[in-house]
Amino acid sequence: MSRIELTGLIGSHPLGALASFGLLRVLSQVDDHAKLSFVERDDWIAALDSKFATEQALLEFITQWGKARIPSVFAAFGEDDVRIEPTRFQALLRDALSRETESGELATFLVALAADGAEDKAKHLVKPSPFYMASGQQSFLETMRKLHGYIRKSPVWNEALFGPWSYATLEWGAGWDPATERMHALRFKAPTKDKTSCVVGAVALGFEALPLFPTFSIRGSVRTVGWVRDAKAECFRWPLPSAPMGVDALGLLVAAAEVSGSSGPGSPMREGIAAIYESARFTFGQGYAVFRPARRIA
Repeated sequence: MSRIELTGLIGSHPLGALASFGLLRVLSQVDDHAKLSFVERDDWIAALDSKFATEQALLEFITQWGKARIPSVFAAFGEDDVRIEPTRFQALLRDALSRETESGELATFLVALAADGAEDKAKHLVKPSPFYMASGQQSFLETMRKLHGYIRKSPVWNEALFGPWSYATLEWGAGWDPATERMHALRFKAPTKDKTSCVVGAVALGFEALPLFPTFSIRGSVRTVGWVRDAKAECFRWPLPSAPMGVDALGLLVAAAEVSGSSGPGSPMREGIAAIYESARFTFGQGYAVFRPARRIA
């Protein structure tokens, strides 16, 4: 096993954390012993323990993976977005479970994207996960399809994994990066000329992390692992493991009571957690949303 510090993936940043988790999921498909932790430098830096001995070897693998990667969930929805009729979503889920491969990819992505049993009152469509931050003419899955087009053709991985993030790709980044929020009253460009941009490799890896955060329904309301809500805000909350951790252990950790706060105030933090951060989901316009800068809560 060799350790590589991923200086582009900052654990205190919601997209940096999501991309780190997604990278671990990807690598675990070819390396059963791949593990992720975070080390404190100027900030929390993702550290990968795996069979890849050098940065170059890791970049070569992820480049080839990106060229071949077409998530099965794209075909399942066809040209439509996540918000579809509940009966159709249930049929997709039943079909995925009946013919799923051992990896279970399609079913895990379906459960991550929307909550079976929850539908909106206006259009009677299935309610999506809070990671879904699109609205109006903006399509979450169409955005992901576009970004996967970039990772199949462009050299995006060095920026995402090792930084600095230069935001060279002129596409919407799913709302997962607080740095891309445009408060136009404070900007130097008019809104019509201010193009959105993203770190395409990080967003693509963030998408790969979604199966770690399944979504379900409680009395018609959406609940998603890793999310907490109160009267003021809905927040994504995530742990940074201090000890190297495989993908299965990480899946348990992100759902732990110590992370969600359900273990009670003042409870000691679980051994192996370096820090816990949360980022509020800020909604604006007609349902568009973006992560706000994270704060450390433990």
